[in-house]
Amino acid sequence: MDKKRIRDEVIEILANKLHRLPTLADGDAEGFDFANQKLIPEITDNHLDISEVAMDLEDAFGVNFEEVLPGGQGMETIGQVIDFLHARLEAQRPAN
Repeated sequence: MDKKRIRDEVIEILANKLHRLPTLADGDAEGFDFANQKLIPEITDNHLDISEVAMDLEDAFGVNFEEVLPGGQGMETIGQVIDFLHARLEAQRPAN
């Protein structure tokens, strides 16, 4: 899965759960810096929201966040979450 598709799906999932984030279809998303947007506390300070988002992302991408959830150390921004998912999905791809 290419990184743009991962990015689009992550943003859609986050925007549907965390209503303080614009959707890609939203006119307000134009110019919004998703990559550097911190999840906590700018988008949510509710750890239950983060847990629900993590479960949704795990289901959508078939990966496990294990020890660090989105918003935690090393995954503070949406861009870092996208990078994590991309790296995990690349590692799961069979070698040619």
